[in-house]
Order: sequence, then C-alpha cells, then structure tokens
Amino acid sequence: YIPLRDARRTMAMIMMLYAVSPTLAAFFITVHVHVISVSALVSPMPLSSPCPGHTIITLTNGRTSPLARRTSSLAYDNGSKKKYSRQDLRRQRSNSPAKTISTTTALESSSSLSNGEIKPLYTFGVLADIQYAPIPDGYSYGGNPRYYRHTKKAAEHAAKHFQEEKVQCVVNLGDIVDGKCADVERWGGSVRDGRGGEEIIQEEKKASGNVGHEAIDEVLEALSAYKSGNILHTYGNHELYNLSRREISQKLSIPFKIENGDLVGYYDHLLNVPEHRSSVSSFNLRFLVIDSYDVCLLDRCAETSPKRQTAHEILTKHNPNYPEQENSPEGLAGLSKRFVGFNGGVDTPQMEWLEQSLKMARENNEKVIVCSHQPIHPDSTWPTCLIWNFDEILAILRTYDDVVIASFSGHAHKGGYVRDEMSGIHFRTFEAMLESPEPISTYAIVDVWEDHLVVRGLGDCVSDVYDLDHLNLDLKSVHSQA
Repeated sequence: YIPLRDARRTMAMIMMLYAVSPTLAAFFITVHVHVISVSALVSPMPLSSPCPGHTIITLTNGRTSPLARRTSSLAYDNGSKKKYSRQDLRRQRSNSPAKTISTTTALESSSSLSNGEIKPLYTFGVLADIQYAPIPDGYSYGGNPRYYRHTKKAAEHAAKHFQEEKVQCVVNLGDIVDGKCADVERWGGSVRDGRGGEEIIQEEKKASGNVGHEAIDEVLEALSAYKSGNILHTYGNHELYNLSRREISQKLSIPFKIENGDLVGYYDHLLNVPEHRSSVSSFNLRFLVIDSYDVCLLDRCAETSPKRQTAHEILTKHNPNYPEQENSPEGLAGLSKRFVGFNGGVDTPQMEWLEQSLKMARENNEKVIVCSHQPIHPDSTWPTCLIWNFDEILAILRTYDDVVIASFSGHAHKGGYVRDEMSGIHFRTFEAMLESPEPISTYAIVDVWEDHLVVRGLGDCVSDVYDLDHLNLDLKSVHSQA
C-alpha cells in the first residue's frame, strides 16, 4: 500500500531518473516494487477494505500493478537497445468493468527516444471528447466538473506535442465541441469568439442559431499546430447538436456518403510500414473509422429519413421514457440502458463494409485499429454509452481476431478498458479532455510495436501496454533484434 501522494512523488522521481538514464529509472522501478511487495507481506491488509487515499499494489504471476502499468511505457533500456521482458510489461487479461480503472494523473513519458534505439512501427496521437464551448466551467448531469474553455488550450498543447514527436497521424474520437454551443448565453457565455470577432459570430448566430461553427473553427485552429500527418475525425452526438452532417463533412473532412437518402460517414485510412522497419514481422496498419450515429434521431428528418424511422422503432421498443424523455435511462436495467436518444447504431450497409474491409485487410496482411465515438464492448464502458447494436459489431470483430488489434472509442468520459476473452482484442475507451482542469491536458500517444502496443497517457489519460499475442504474428525477427 502506498499513500497516493507518495505514489505521485515516486512518479516524479522516475521521470527525473529517466532524463538522466533510462536504465537507472528501470532499476529504481524494479527495486521500488520489490520493497512494496515485502511491505505488503509484513503488514497485510484485506484487499476488500483498503485505507482511504491509498493505492493498492498487487503482484501475482509476474503481472504488473496499476502503478507499474503507468510507468511501463518508460521501461526501455536505451543503452543496450533492448526492451525489457514482455512478462514485466504485460497487463492482466481481465474483464473488470471500465469504471474500476483509476483516472489519476498518468505519468508523462519522455517525448523523445535516444539515438540508435529501435523505434516503434507506428506512432499516432489520440484525442477524445474535447467538447470546447465559450462558456464558464460547469458540471455534467451526473455532477462531474467540466472545463469548457480550457479544452481549446489543451488541444493546442496536444497538437504541439504530436508535432514535436512527428506522429504519423492523429485520431480524434469525436465531440470536438459541446452541445451548449447551441445556446451559449443560456449557459453564461457571451456571443463572441476568442479572437474578438463578435461581429462575425453575431452574423453566424443569426444564420444558424448557435456558435458551433465558430467553436469548431477555433478548435481546428488550435489543432493546426500538428502538420506531420492527417487527423482522422469521428463525430459524436455533440457535433450533431450544433451542425448538420453536411457541415460536419466540410469542417472535419469526413467523407460522408448517401445511403437511402441519408448521409453516413465511415471510412478507412492506411499507414504503410516505414522502410527502415520492414521485416518478416512488420505489417501495414489500417484504421477503420465507424459512424456510430448511422441510425439515430439526431439530424435525421422525421418525415423522410429511413434511418430515423429505424431509430424511432428501436427506442419505442426498448425505452418506455421515449419520446417525452428520450435521453433518460430511468427504469432500464443492465445493457438496456444504452437505448437512449444520445446514442445510435450501425446500419446493415456499414456492417457489410466493415466485414469486407476486415476481409481485405486479412488478405493483404494488414492489421486494423477500429475507431468510433461510442464504445463497442460492454465491459469497456458504462451501459448508457454503448452502440445500440454493439453485439452485432462485436461478433464481426471476433471473426477477425487475427486482424483487429484494438477498438478505440470515446463518449464515456472516465475511460475504460477490457481485453475480450473470446478474441484477445483490446477495447479501450479514452478519457475525456473536457474533464481535466487547467493546466492538465489529457490525451495519448500510442506506439505500435510488432508484438505489443503502448498507450502513453498524458494528463488524466491512463497509460498501458497491450500484448498482440492474439494476432499470431511471426516474431522471429523481433526476438533476434532483442
């Protein structure tokens, strides 16, 4: 047991040591964990009733503790050009609900690696639920603090870090602005933008009834500090509270297509393995970006939209609060709580595209990361945040467990994680930038290696390491390098 304040001091010490010598930092971590283990044996305490304000460290079968997981992305010996044992970095394969994962400030990893070290196959950035709005700080309906104005600064900070590391792309998991932009004066904001362009935004307010357009422009300007690759945007419910799908397409460059008269925005993006890392075990990496608001109520015409009619039928069947209180899960039990108006589902044509894309990836020896605003696995999030037909999507992904590395999502602001026991696929929900106060900037940088994936969490984003042993990769060259 470590008091939380001492754990933070320990993290700071590791960072200072790492700046001097990664080998020394790794040695410090090893010694520190062993001391903790001995202390726990000398003074055991029931795990069911930990002391308030303490962090539990449990070491079993070589698996790492929560504290060790947050430092594991630093566990590289630059001097010998070798990675430490995968057994030391492996996260336990668990179905623990997402809400049990700690969201304390994660250890910020070094932004650069020493000369001569073997680099990852791919590195990319991740953002989730920025939800910028030009209004004072407030609270969610559940009482969680939200820092609306700060997120624009946090997004700029993240973009500069992404550019500094020259990540190959950035994944934005949706909700780039908040729904309160639709009526900023109601929430204590003023109708002007951060650059003093009150006249411009007044004209926009007259034309559209909200300041969502300008708010998105401000966030995109903040993100423009990143220039090394593409930003792969998903969109969520909060974009739809402010803009139409046509406007979202123009702002975020999402390639919407028309299905039965309705716009749907799903697409893919391929990263080719760098030439200097080409080997028997390397692979091209494809992102499949899902539109989880394919079937929904939001921005769909009640009279003419087939997809809205389907959404209406789903909510009528599963939620007795609909339509008077379409966003309320009151009276619903378990996974049925997902049937609320701020969620959505995936229609048949998109699922056919998903399966065909995964089939082609298998044929081309590509590996895939699936991205969506809403989570897909029920144990990676709260039930109220799930895609309506998550089970159908999950069944498709499980069929391609040799192809799919992970599924990344947002929407559930406290984040979460589960490794699917049936397939080995990692399902990660990323923590929201919105709920971190100044000066904290919450985002992640992900390193993809041949045999594992490292999430370097910044701010309140949890760091972690995920094995890729379910992919059945030929790792002979990796082991020969190590």
